[in-house]
Amino acid sequence: MNDNVAKNLERWDRTHDWRADGDEWNRQAAACGIDYASWKQSLVDHLIAPHAAPGRHALEIAPGHGRWTEYLAALFGHVTAVDLSPSCIAFCRQRFASRTNIDFAVTDGVSLPDVEADFVFSFDAFVHMDRGVIGAYLKEIARVLRSRASAVLHHSNVADFDAHDQERAQGWRAPMTAQLFASLADEAGLEVVSQRVFWDEKNRIGVPRLGDRISELRKP
Repeated sequence: MNDNVAKNLERWDRTHDWRADGDEWNRQAAACGIDYASWKQSLVDHLIAPHAAPGRHALEIAPGHGRWTEYLAALFGHVTAVDLSPSCIAFCRQRFASRTNIDFAVTDGVSLPDVEADFVFSFDAFVHMDRGVIGAYLKEIARVLRSRASAVLHHSNVADFDAHDQERAQGWRAPMTAQLFASLADEAGLEVVSQRVFWDEKNRIGVPRLGDRISELRKP
């Protein structure tokens, strides 16, 4: 098992307490100067809803305890959610037991199930993945996406890639830059539509904390 994958498995399957089922990660809202509920709804309105339709299939990578899964399931006809953490998948299966349009699966941390996806989404997960893991996932995303379909991925963008130490980094951010992410996407056969910090019209709401980026990719 890849060392980065093993560390992510240990952290999110065994160490993290999930005290608010993923909503404990609310500091991006504070960095934007707005309340968390408004920030969360803005993310859904700008990053998820424009890609949604009742007949479309969304694939979520690393749902954790389902913070974004509930919105995806409400907007898409079907959702497949995959996580390397068996405990997270078990929690989600129980949380969404009444939903008939969600499938859950445990992944190995670098591959995806054989689905045809109209949209791929991941938030607060790629920020912890290293270059090798992200490269593998991007190739898998290119494999499962339908032609002209999109992926929206939240990832890190560190100031000094070579000197970056994930174990000491605030937010446990992995070494990645927007430029490298774009290069890996290109190698995987994906087009980079945009890379941004803010998603709203006023450039006020987004992921300014820790220098993160949101990349939207498209399969030709």
